[in-house]
Amino acid sequence: MHVHPRRPPVSDDIGRRVARLQCIPLRPLTARTVMAPLPEQPDDETGGQLTSKSRAVCQLDPGWILAHASAAGAVSPLAVIAETPWWPATVAAGPTAEFMERLWRHSVAVGQAARSLAKDANDPDPDAVGRAGLLCRLGCWAVAAIDPEWMTRWWHETNALERRQRELNDLGTDLDDLGRRLAERWGCEPLAIDAAWLHNSHGWGLERAASEPTRLAYVQEACRCARETPWSLDAGSPPQLMPAEPRLRILVAEVQARTGSAFVAADATPHEERMTRQNARLRLLLASARNDRDRGARFLQAMADSDPALSPEDWSARAALFWCAEPEISAARVVWVEPAQSPSTMAENSEATPPANQERTLSSSPNPRSTALVFPLKARGRARAFVHLWSEQRGSELESRLAASASQGAWETWAAMVADRALLERRAQTILASLRERIETEEDRLRERKVDALGEFAAGAGHELNNPLAVIVGRAQLLLARTDDPETARSLRIMLNQAGRAHRILRDLMFVARPPAPRPRTCRPADLLRACLRDLEDECAAKGIRLASEIDEPAAVARIDPDALRHLAEILLRNAMEATPAGGKILVRSSVKGDELSWWFSDSGKGIAPSESAHLFDPFYCGRQAGRGLGLGLPRAARIVEQASGRLRWTSNPGHGSVFQVNLPLALPAGKEAQSTQSPPPRLGSG
Repeated sequence: MHVHPRRPPVSDDIGRRVARLQCIPLRPLTARTVMAPLPEQPDDETGGQLTSKSRAVCQLDPGWILAHASAAGAVSPLAVIAETPWWPATVAAGPTAEFMERLWRHSVAVGQAARSLAKDANDPDPDAVGRAGLLCRLGCWAVAAIDPEWMTRWWHETNALERRQRELNDLGTDLDDLGRRLAERWGCEPLAIDAAWLHNSHGWGLERAASEPTRLAYVQEACRCARETPWSLDAGSPPQLMPAEPRLRILVAEVQARTGSAFVAADATPHEERMTRQNARLRLLLASARNDRDRGARFLQAMADSDPALSPEDWSARAALFWCAEPEISAARVVWVEPAQSPSTMAENSEATPPANQERTLSSSPNPRSTALVFPLKARGRARAFVHLWSEQRGSELESRLAASASQGAWETWAAMVADRALLERRAQTILASLRERIETEEDRLRERKVDALGEFAAGAGHELNNPLAVIVGRAQLLLARTDDPETARSLRIMLNQAGRAHRILRDLMFVARPPAPRPRTCRPADLLRACLRDLEDECAAKGIRLASEIDEPAAVARIDPDALRHLAEILLRNAMEATPAGGKILVRSSVKGDELSWWFSDSGKGIAPSESAHLFDPFYCGRQAGRGLGLGLPRAARIVEQASGRLRWTSNPGHGSVFQVNLPLALPAGKEAQSTQSPPPRLGSG
């Protein structure tokens, strides 16, 4: 048995050099075809478009296809030309040229056959299958870029075992596995990765490890077809002239038509490569400068067209439109960080807002070929807003370009101005609302303080004055019973009336300041109102006042304090009598709607002057002349309505009378009724 001796590793360590490889070189014809249509003096072109002729040439170049297959998004043709070296002219002559031509035509044959098979099977993207087929020999292309002579010797090796041993000794692995590793490191599409190491594994069961077994089968079938062409790479394969099978004859003819030119032009020089790549770089720099200029102009225009009082929400919408105007941006969104945004906007965008300390990040997008770039707009070391951008361009390139842009600093300053203004506006609105609330509640607080002071005064006065008044009343009654002199009796009755008046004033003050707790009972409000009207009917007639009433639902029942309700009706009716001159009219109406009782007391008096309206329920203010009482009727009525959890409103038209409206619930709230049963009413001193 013949044993092949183990071949020592080559001195220049091809495997290590291949591991450092960054790309596959371009054909010089590809670079020439892309650059030829561009004008000598670039105007507005950016190298982003290919002519049909350029596209046809580029689709046959493995280096070009790899540059796009390994990119996260769309790649500018000028960027590919600027970053990718050329195949040297040394591979255009001798045995190396023959092998490179065979490798190229073999790859083109696999790519064309795979695309045709996928198209016949109605695959949604047959071009992707064709690209995977073109890169199926990625390991061979990578080693050829490092050492084409080594690949030539490998090709001339007719024994398959010797070939594999050479691969293991010199590369550390076989060419197919090397292709897989490079495809993964370069970020190729999953189908291209599977094709690089499983193109010859049909029937081995490894297809189950593929991400797309069905589409991989098209590439494997295309590889079997390529073995029958004159460009087979199998070890020891006999020279093929023209296959007999019609579909293979068509494939050979198509490949010959597409690969009529040499793979590497013999006249390509390193100087031409350097000049062409430098030309592409300068065009990219010029395009970037134009973009920066246009971006700055759009920024100035956006700022000039904006309202100085623009809200953060409107500003974010305008900013998103600005970013969408960028040629490589497909979608944009600006999300504010508190405190610039309103609470509703924060809740709406809570899931979309990154943490405040997050820097630039790349995230996934609904479009698998689109990159979402998130970066903050900072001011004074704190993020004010986050910009979300979606682009077909490679995320790292977009990030580095935006980082170098001067307009981002301007946007950060503008965002800080909008955020600071919004914060100041919110603070001003908060202060204004607080002042407005304080002004609106100041009157209530003042009234409460007056009532508290009145309560203290009434309590002291009731204690200190009721006893002397009781002595005066008692002595006057005793003297009145003993005297027979009419003049003395008249004077004693005046003393009794005035003492009683003083007692009532103290009682009213105590009622306004500390009213007794209500004692609810079941009653009919209509009966109480009628009784009050009957009691005052004669008095109205004596003053020449016409008294009328309209009472609806007389059978309605309420659980309320009947004494307080009767007292309320008397107060409002007497108030109307005092305001109505002789010949005037008083109308009392009552109705029940739902669970609410409504009373109206309207008079035809002079009405309430604006100067009196502000003090209508003020117990310390009296618009009457001296000697006509303190005017505590309406304050007492207001306290009764307040205890019953009702509302007391009034309207007045000076010169045409006034209307007082009372709305009371038919039953006290549970808390009010419980309080009334626990707190007995306070009593004034007797007189």
